[in-house]
Amino acid sequence: MKANSDWRQQFDALRQEVTLKMQANSVQATRRVREYLENHIPPRQGEAFLALLNGLIGDHLLRRKSRYALPMVLTDQQQVLADTPVKLAMQLPQATDKIVLCVHGWCMADKGWQRRKGVDHGQQFASMGYTPVYLRYNTGKHISLNGEELAFRLEKWLAAWPCPVKELVIIGHSMGGLVSRSACHYAEQHQLQWPQKLTTFVTLGTPHNGAPLARFACWLDDYVAGIPQLSLLQKLGDIRSSGTKDLSQGAIVHTAWQRRTIPDQSDKQPHDTRCRPFLPQHAQNYAVASCLSQQIHNEKHRKLGDGMVPVSSALGEATSAMSALDYPDTHKWLVGGINHVDLLSHPSVLAQVREWVLANGR
Repeated sequence: MKANSDWRQQFDALRQEVTLKMQANSVQATRRVREYLENHIPPRQGEAFLALLNGLIGDHLLRRKSRYALPMVLTDQQQVLADTPVKLAMQLPQATDKIVLCVHGWCMADKGWQRRKGVDHGQQFASMGYTPVYLRYNTGKHISLNGEELAFRLEKWLAAWPCPVKELVIIGHSMGGLVSRSACHYAEQHQLQWPQKLTTFVTLGTPHNGAPLARFACWLDDYVAGIPQLSLLQKLGDIRSSGTKDLSQGAIVHTAWQRRTIPDQSDKQPHDTRCRPFLPQHAQNYAVASCLSQQIHNEKHRKLGDGMVPVSSALGEATSAMSALDYPDTHKWLVGGINHVDLLSHPSVLAQVREWVLANGR
């Protein structure tokens, strides 16, 4: 017994020492990150780094009122766009009555759509009478909070648009599809007007049923919670952002994460999504899923999906806990040999999205 007691004391002392060093290193790391951002990193790389930082700890940055917490803004990839008529008209003198809004995924930003030179889901429509715009937001924040904020901001942006808007297209990649779905849901809840302009809504590799790689982090938190000797690992897991937790379950409404704050309603029990919000009712809705393998009908490859999101999740198929999203079969497209990030720029994906959007044009 004494040997066990000595071992426990030594372990606890070591754990405390490591924890203190981690805390000290965290302060030092924060200072070095600040210095690096301000003095060394080029602007483009700095934007990408901030997007990554916000995806990992964006909710923490918000609580600390950090200047590194990204606000939600609309851009044309060159400038942040105003939400007042006069300023917006000066910024977009060639604005048209048809808008394509691109909403990026987790740990990314508006310029992340430019994976290949001259290839961009938004820019491909510029020569077809559409004005491409891009959302930038804090992906560490709860998806539903981002969604509700986007709902109200779209109402304001469209009201300030230089000409009456006839058509709105939304293309969401990964988490961006969830944020957009959430925005449509809260626009309905608040009886906003912009969903009536929405003609086409496309999701690219969006984890409607959640993402297993993100769920693994949730499982790790629960596993180590019951083992005191592993509590240090749980502290490491605590840096996982609210947005990441929502992504793991495909959670797009406030109640989905609010129940996680109740002791007996933790991540151990997935939220009830049998009555999850429908797809936007005023639009034609489409979903793109991909497999790393060309063998798209092989169940093993479908489970792996694009390396991040399984095919069934990207297509919003029914599970034991979730009803299926009501995509018509002809509005679901599965392609092989494309990974999660390549959905942003692969020529065949751009061509399919273009075909859908133009088919619904007003």
